[in-house]
Amino acid sequence: MTKPILRAAAAACFFLAAPALAETAGEPASAALLMQAAQKAKDFAQYRYAYTLDFWTSDGEKEISAKLRFDPRLEEGERWTLLAPAAEDLDKKARKALKQMQKNDSGDEPILYDGLHEMIDDAELVSDTETEAVFVAPVDEEDAPRDALEVYITLDKTAGYISAIELKSKQPFKPAAVAKVNALNQIQRFSAPEEGGPALIATSETQVEGEAMFKSFASTTRQVFSEIERIEMPAEENDG
Repeated sequence: MTKPILRAAAAACFFLAAPALAETAGEPASAALLMQAAQKAKDFAQYRYAYTLDFWTSDGEKEISAKLRFDPRLEEGERWTLLAPAAEDLDKKARKALKQMQKNDSGDEPILYDGLHEMIDDAELVSDTETEAVFVAPVDEEDAPRDALEVYITLDKTAGYISAIELKSKQPFKPAAVAKVNALNQIQRFSAPEEGGPALIATSETQVEGEAMFKSFASTTRQVFSEIERIEMPAEENDG
């Protein structure tokens, strides 16, 4: 779940992510719903997803805005299609950022929160009401020390799905040898499931501050996901 997030943090440095649940994770009803929501996403992880992305990012001086379409049925290296603006209207920095994005052949990784089951063993309840429960869990990734990041998981108890996942840095960390992240906050919001399907990502916003190549940076990135299409590709073709 957090791999795409940390890769995005590293990229920002240059341009400018359920078997059991800990007893501390809350009341049985909320804990069970959290496991069910995570399992639902995992059940649909066998599929690939095509979608349209409205992308905007700014480092405080330069902005990049683009509309793209990702389709896993296309050949590797060609799965991202620029819809707007026209390629010739992009400046050098925007073309470089787009080229970097197009290298990601698993661009549908953020669509589901299927990787969440890997961290809910350590989730603890923060708040619990009749309609919503919030859990917090540590993040253990190779890209950051275990105590550097934590994730807040908001459970919509009425509809039985995870409505938001917020990743926060607790201390600075280095996602790459030449980069240091001083502060990171990303919140992903998900739409309610439809017709027995999984919850799908709707928006994502990331704010990163740090240093790269001996220069300070601060960037904000916003993404809006739409026209999401489930692709029933054979498992052997799923490279995600």
